Amino acid sequence: MDNELPRQELVKCVVVGDSSTGKTRLIVARATKRAMTRAQLFQTHKPSVWAIDQYHRCQEVLENSWEVIDGVSVSLRLWDTFGDHEKDRRFAYGRADVVLLLFSVADAISLRNTTRVWLPEIRHFCPRAPIILCGTKNDLRYADLEALLKERGPVSHQCTKHRPFDPKGIVSPSEGRQFAKEINAFYYESSAYTLYGVDEVFDNVVRAALIARRQHRFWQSNLKKVQRPLPQAPYLPPCPNEPRVVVPPTTYDNDISSLLKDLTCADVTFVVQGEYIHAHKVCLIAASSVFHDLFMLDLSDQLDSSSSQDPEGQSYSAGQHWSSPSPVPQQLMSTSPDIIETPPDNSDHHPHPHHQRSNCDRDRIMLEEGCLSLSPNGNTCVISVRPKTRSGAPPSAGTPHAWRTDRSGFQDSMEGESNVPTSPEMTIVPASLRYLPNKVLNHPAFHSIHLQQAEDPITGRPKLRSVVVLNHKITRDAFRAVLRFLYTGSLSSDTSSNLSDVITAASLLDLSDVVSAVANIKHQEEYMNLEIAEAFLESRRDRFRELFAEKGFLSDMVIKLDDGAVVTHRSLLMVRCDPMLAMLSRHFKERSCQEVILQGFRKSTFKAVLVYLYTDQCPDQLTRSDMLSVIELANFLCLPRLVALAEQCLIHSFRGEAAEKDGDIGENISYLLETCKVHNANQLYLWCVHHTAIHYDDINKKHPRLLRDISQEACKQINCQRWPPLYYLNEIEEFEQQQREKKRLQDRAKKHKWCLK
Repeated sequence: MDNELPRQELVKCVVVGDSSTGKTRLIVARATKRAMTRAQLFQTHKPSVWAIDQYHRCQEVLENSWEVIDGVSVSLRLWDTFGDHEKDRRFAYGRADVVLLLFSVADAISLRNTTRVWLPEIRHFCPRAPIILCGTKNDLRYADLEALLKERGPVSHQCTKHRPFDPKGIVSPSEGRQFAKEINAFYYESSAYTLYGVDEVFDNVVRAALIARRQHRFWQSNLKKVQRPLPQAPYLPPCPNEPRVVVPPTTYDNDISSLLKDLTCADVTFVVQGEYIHAHKVCLIAASSVFHDLFMLDLSDQLDSSSSQDPEGQSYSAGQHWSSPSPVPQQLMSTSPDIIETPPDNSDHHPHPHHQRSNCDRDRIMLEEGCLSLSPNGNTCVISVRPKTRSGAPPSAGTPHAWRTDRSGFQDSMEGESNVPTSPEMTIVPASLRYLPNKVLNHPAFHSIHLQQAEDPITGRPKLRSVVVLNHKITRDAFRAVLRFLYTGSLSSDTSSNLSDVITAASLLDLSDVVSAVANIKHQEEYMNLEIAEAFLESRRDRFRELFAEKGFLSDMVIKLDDGAVVTHRSLLMVRCDPMLAMLSRHFKERSCQEVILQGFRKSTFKAVLVYLYTDQCPDQLTRSDMLSVIELANFLCLPRLVALAEQCLIHSFRGEAAEKDGDIGENISYLLETCKVHNANQLYLWCVHHTAIHYDDINKKHPRLLRDISQEACKQINCQRWPPLYYLNEIEEFEQQQREKKRLQDRAKKHKWCLK
């Protein structure tokens, strides 16, 4: 294989520099015309030398060494060397035409070593060879160094015994050019990762070698047109990407599902084949319209005829405390220790303070007794199924029917008496519930509903709890599976053993989603349940917003704010917000209060946060000031996901305004920089810094005072991320000055072209 062509100049270039400055990478990039991959970039540094015999063994490397510079055909031979200071490199320096001295842009110590170590060595072995100073790894100047350190790890510099990579040690182009002037060398920069400056560096290396050769071979005419090494145009780094808003993963489904195991705020008990299963009305109403019809019935027609008498002669009236005449069964006590019967107090017929309501609440209770009605005098009334007249006889034909409703699922028990089962397999009501105020339901799934007074385990106050007796056809395991679906949107893995019972229970409860999910399991098509679960959870989310967040049904707590009050639900606040959980369940005075004062926030702000707590969605139709207030309250309540969602909405709004006004939103950005820092809106803060840094010149021209009012920390970050960078502006000015000087010399040479020199 021929090493060189006829009439071709052979140039030997020796590459020297500290270890890990990228000598071998730069030589390989020039010899193969290929950039370094990202995988190679993150490999641990291993000292290596590119063998000179590659020009004899590889035709591609040899052909890539051939080039034409200013009309001169050249074959460039690159000699790699070890970077250790103690190595002997005298053989490599022999007959060198030019020396390429490298340092790393990301390592200031390697630049200082050029004058301390390498320049004396070069002057000793090849004093007449021209020197080109080149800064490698130019891409690290604008890269995300912190992210690079996490992915790459510390870089080991063998020459200084494991010197760590310091992002603060970045060398500016002006510093490199100053060093080049001190050693009388030309200065360039390159990157084997982006291939920036690779060809330009070696083209000027050849020019420097040919100019030095022309001084000894002045008779060669082909060397007369060789130019001096040309100035390098500064590299404009790419515009940094806009910071991406990272929204924490949602815990909404898990939070709602956790209510299934948390019986603290349970307000309904189901009796299934003698077993007591506790649940929450808000979850059941949001999940199924059947439970909505069951718990939201209006019983106001029976207020005047609500007194009844049990076989033992104990009566229940509108203004009187009541309890079951029989003791609470051991099973109920063991399953739910928070159900404590209040003994009757016949000596005092005044209403309990817990049952006192204002005039505006006399029509209907909207708290945990939401399915109940109140008597005209404002006292709690417990209603029986079949109202009797004051004499105790059954009502006459002219007496209005108790509990008339237009809901198809629940009909008047007076009209449907013949449909009540009378077989031996009929549903058995526990003895402890038979004498409680109750209503027999003409529904295929529900036998009857009873009202039981219990003590709230959190507040210690008495409250009414609904006890629903289910049809005997619904088994315990099947109802637990159905209940799990209503809370989580999925069926448990052990449901496959009783699929028929689950289908029966779901059919009686009119839960088509559960029936479809079980059918998919039977046909081994469980993957189709994902779509069913998504649709069910989305529908439940909408009902949470409509019924509870907006209308406040079944609310049991009031939050007082600066401009009004908002009704809420204690159970949902406790599972969705950790500060609320601590405040409402531990040793704070708010635990026993039904009204909590929250100062410093407005009603509209808390309603927006309430929508998030109930639906896991951030209202997107708020003004910017309201959204900032939401961020403030979300930060106060330790809701990082809501903060991120609000940041996302604000950034989207500002991005649209910037597109309309050509980036002129400086007034808003400067205010946000300070507000975001106070309320831990860090992602919005970084976006504001990025936008200000990208449009720094425009903002400085239109709003010069705004940049002066920004804090020093924000100014420092803006200057670090400024684009175009400040060093680039200085470099482009220096480059233009060099170009003007070059043109002036060329014009001068043209004038004296035919003059004797």
